[in-house]
Amino acid sequence: MRYLKVFAQDRTGSGRADTVLLQFFESLPLHQDRLLHHAVAYDYPVDGKIDYSRGDVNNDGEENCLDQLLLDQFATAYLKLNWFNSGTTSIRHLKIHAECFYDDGVPNVVRLDFHEYVNTYSKNTLVYHAAAYDADGNGVFETVTDSDMDGNGVVDKVDKALIRCLCTSYLAFNW
Repeated sequence: MRYLKVFAQDRTGSGRADTVLLQFFESLPLHQDRLLHHAVAYDYPVDGKIDYSRGDVNNDGEENCLDQLLLDQFATAYLKLNWFNSGTTSIRHLKIHAECFYDDGVPNVVRLDFHEYVNTYSKNTLVYHAAAYDADGNGVFETVTDSDMDGNGVVDKVDKALIRCLCTSYLAFNW
């Protein structure tokens, strides 16, 4: 199974995330998961817009303007989640992976699992999750979970749009 780990960090001390780190992993049976490549996006000054990004996010072996467009779109949405770390720590992260229920190779669900390390001696803990579902395999997510993605205490259209954007962007990464 392949998955993406995403870390957001507040490196400037502004109280808002300014850096988004993406790590593309592959699970190996009986072995530790292997990091295959990574990407990064920066929001300096912290205004919610990506100012610089780099990395091959669509897994085609080349870093180009399409990668930058996909990464900027994903990172901009991720910055709205309010799920970040202070400084350069990596206590909180998001794990994203797709699942295919049929043998057609088309993902039917994309899962967003929000993890946090409770202490240095424990494994990470699943804090909450969200998902988007494509029941008919047409590439459109008909259903998304009711999750407060932006942390404002209300589940609304903004939250559903964030889930769809993150899930659609992840699928565009071809991971």
